[in-house]
Amino acid sequence: MYPFFSKVAFTHRMYNNQLQEELLPFGITVTQWALIRYLKNNGSATFSDVADYWQVEKPAITPIAQKLAAREIISISSGADKRQKIMYLSEKGEALHKTIMEATDPFLEEILEGISPEERDAAAAALEKIIMNLKRRG
Repeated sequence: MYPFFSKVAFTHRMYNNQLQEELLPFGITVTQWALIRYLKNNGSATFSDVADYWQVEKPAITPIAQKLAAREIISISSGADKRQKIMYLSEKGEALHKTIMEATDPFLEEILEGISPEERDAAAAALEKIIMNLKRRG
């Protein structure tokens, strides 16, 4: 049972380390890339939205967002409540997302080599069940 979680953790570390190498030419970290992908997939979002989704404290999002905003990859505006900040991808961010997706696609295909679509779906389904079980625990 426990070796399963060790393998998940080890796979996560290896994936992040190798993904970081793929992102180096773009000057983007894995965490910054995660925020770019989140905004691309979800549209605009508040810092709280992202923090809730990532299961982190809201202040953890601030430096990531600020660095991307400084590079004009995302834009940050005030919401109806001045304390609420809303992030969204800029045109530059949209273009960067497309470029990185195209550049990392061969990497993703390579690491999934030899794994059938059915095996991918089964692994994803198992991980989703674990996520649901963890959320149920609180």
